[in-house]
Amino acid sequence: MIEGNIDVYLIAALTFLLPFGFTVLILPVLSSIAFKIGLIDKPTQRRKVHKSPKPLIGGVGIVLALIICYPFFFYRFTLEGFFAGIAILALTGFIDDLKELSHRWKFLAQIVATLLIIHISQTLLHSFGNLLSFGTIHLGILSVPITIFCVVGVINALNMIDGLDGLAGGIAFIASAIFSVLSYISGRHDLFFLTLALAGAILGFMKYNWRPASLFMGDMGSLVIGFSLAFLSIEITQEKSSKISPVIPLLMLTVPITDTLIVMIKRVMRGKSPFHADKGHLHHILLRMGFSHQTTVLLILLLTAIFALIAVWGAYFSIPEHTLFTIFILYFSACFLCSFYIKHFFRFKLKIYQYRARISQIS
Repeated sequence: MIEGNIDVYLIAALTFLLPFGFTVLILPVLSSIAFKIGLIDKPTQRRKVHKSPKPLIGGVGIVLALIICYPFFFYRFTLEGFFAGIAILALTGFIDDLKELSHRWKFLAQIVATLLIIHISQTLLHSFGNLLSFGTIHLGILSVPITIFCVVGVINALNMIDGLDGLAGGIAFIASAIFSVLSYISGRHDLFFLTLALAGAILGFMKYNWRPASLFMGDMGSLVIGFSLAFLSIEITQEKSSKISPVIPLLMLTVPITDTLIVMIKRVMRGKSPFHADKGHLHHILLRMGFSHQTTVLLILLLTAIFALIAVWGAYFSIPEHTLFTIFILYFSACFLCSFYIKHFFRFKLKIYQYRARISQIS
């Protein structure tokens, strides 16, 4: 565990405050530049919920904040693979925000970034732990492809849930803050400072992304943050002496992972591409149920925080991995089953509205 002296706490505070202050100061400047170069999100698609163009500059601010922190806090640690992956995804995201790229190019960049952390940082999924209570699930020769699959999956889970002001940023901030706690418990100085810097940068971005948002993180932000969370998930769980089991990050990211899996499965069942954009995400459903924009975001963030606290509880008290995995499976199953009946709910709601309208006309 990290020694509790005043120097460590001071460095930890600076690691959080420096990127926070930097993003707060730099994002308004970057926003004006974004409008000049066309780095904006125009509400041209029906599934968009914002009404006016917004600069896609949040990710740039977050990446720059992490870069300026490197010589102060990260130079002592072996994070070269992580920052190399960040560079690949930042460039890809920037190009995609400026001029939309195909899914193939984005997937290629995500795979290359993952291979960089595998090759340079030796960040690799070796096991899933004892998820089924039958013993530890070792991945063996499947470690590399499964690592790529999981990292790409987490990246796209955060990218796909980025649909409302403050939603993806709020989820990422909660996850980063919890990773800070877990890193502290594990005695991982490198990850502790990295998570603090990431949390600080995201919170600075949230100042401008909370409703009504003046800017968005863009694909650059969602790719980089999703990659960071995936990297942390593997790094903090795969050391032989780690106190954190692999199911803990899964619980922390239950909400975006479940949402993405269900949406993609339902799209495939309808004969469409799993990447076909629609309004089937959890936040879209809550909006159609009548919840306001801000209430929808707060409900999802509350749900995320509950699972994050369960994860910390499980790590601190060494709750059996199969018990924690059962919690994930129960939530996923409930959401998946409910997704088949949501249309009936909306039809029933429509009939009520129509009935009320007739009553008001008669009276």
